[in-house]
Amino acid sequence: MEIKPNPVQVIPPTNEQKELFEAPFKQDADLAVALEKPKLTTEQLTSIPDVIDGYQLSVKDKHDLLLDALVVDQKELYYFVDDKGYIMRHFTDEPTDEAKRFVNFEDVLMNMKETQLNEQNFEYLKKSLKYLGFGENLNYALEVRLKGGSDKFTLGASAAFATATAKDMVNYELRFSKSKTTDNYFLNDYKATLEKGNANGTTQEPISRVFVLNKGNDITAKEAYNLLSGRSIQKNAEVADRFTVLAANQEVAKVLNMPDAKAKIQELVKTGAAGDYAIQGKDNVTIKTFDKNGKETPVKTARENLQLIHAFIQKNDKGNDDIPYDVRDMAGAKQMVKELIKDKNTASLTLTEKGVPIGKFDEKGKEIDLAPTKRKEEVWMKLDFEKKNDQGEFPFKTFFKNYGFDLDKAVTAHPIKELNDPDQRERLMSSLKRGNLQSVTLEKNGTEEKAFVAASPQFKNLSLYDKDLKLVYEKPQDIKVQNQEDKGYQRGR
Repeated sequence: MEIKPNPVQVIPPTNEQKELFEAPFKQDADLAVALEKPKLTTEQLTSIPDVIDGYQLSVKDKHDLLLDALVVDQKELYYFVDDKGYIMRHFTDEPTDEAKRFVNFEDVLMNMKETQLNEQNFEYLKKSLKYLGFGENLNYALEVRLKGGSDKFTLGASAAFATATAKDMVNYELRFSKSKTTDNYFLNDYKATLEKGNANGTTQEPISRVFVLNKGNDITAKEAYNLLSGRSIQKNAEVADRFTVLAANQEVAKVLNMPDAKAKIQELVKTGAAGDYAIQGKDNVTIKTFDKNGKETPVKTARENLQLIHAFIQKNDKGNDDIPYDVRDMAGAKQMVKELIKDKNTASLTLTEKGVPIGKFDEKGKEIDLAPTKRKEEVWMKLDFEKKNDQGEFPFKTFFKNYGFDLDKAVTAHPIKELNDPDQRERLMSSLKRGNLQSVTLEKNGTEEKAFVAASPQFKNLSLYDKDLKLVYEKPQDIKVQNQEDKGYQRGR
């Protein structure tokens, strides 16, 4: 996989600008319309290079380029902007081959007179691109756009992925914006569009998705391709533990936050569902109890291993360590809260039982709602192509550890030759976690067959393809049929 920068892309004209430009050429155009010319925005003018192939562009040239065509008589060629906003060349006296058709960043100069490059920000963005799998080929285009000084800009890139039967293409649109308070730029998200190839040379209907960045464990360029191809990837995610709502010691709901838990209890009170209610946190630790009318009551069971965690206001990058205090009971905890809030650097106080938060107080000692505890967990995810979310994007299907998918168990159930070598096994497992379609060798009745596998956490199995990428089976029930039909299908030792 090699990421290649797309040609220079400009901000295309609006429909209103197009209509105003084309109006004089219509039969019913009057003189007033013919005299009025569409104006380009500052952002449009800035996005257009000042020099193309050594030719200096005037403001009029930029209008011609964006709205019609820029003719350079001396060179017997002209430039125009296509539907995607890319600047194109066309030679008038000879065929224009593909290598010369697109105008690239090496062929242009942008207006950089007034903009000083922020080297530290530039280095940070280059590292971000490399971490996301875009390599270093976009660095020059990035530098040009940063020196251009626009508040927002987009960099285009593409990559080809060869499969056993065809070639897939992915186009990426990386979207940058400038901070409102500093001269730093940020890579906010990117849009990936997959054009999946067919064996006969045609391509399928493009599939797109925007991947938001800067939320931790960002989706890489290759992972975006795997997700758009329908496969699953594993990411280390921050998972919030839900609160459990009990009615007469029976679980009735799991909710994400404390307000929802309280609201659920008030809803149950109206139905007279039980004589008492409770909210539990992690490890079934009781946080709060309520009577049949929904009024909070003291927890009857004895509290164990109570600690009050004193958190401080962060005053520097190193921060301040939280200080735990052992307390004997709830009354002692509340008394200590009154003492600790006298420290003006107090940010909050959290009361825990056996390490599980059961109460929280702000810097003034007022009790506030608990946030759910969070933990890091390996999570499998794939795109759900059967529906779209409120943003018009394919949502993620997420499979947590308690869903029950065990990749090692799924892989070991198949006669994969590579599993016999520890190094090859490790590479196979790592590749499957990244969502790759991995080539393997199947040992069957003393013979070897080439095949392809991918992780399928939804079905707690592997997706198995033959050498021509035809799906052999995926769902659990298909495995049973396969095993019944071919009893000799066992992993070699």
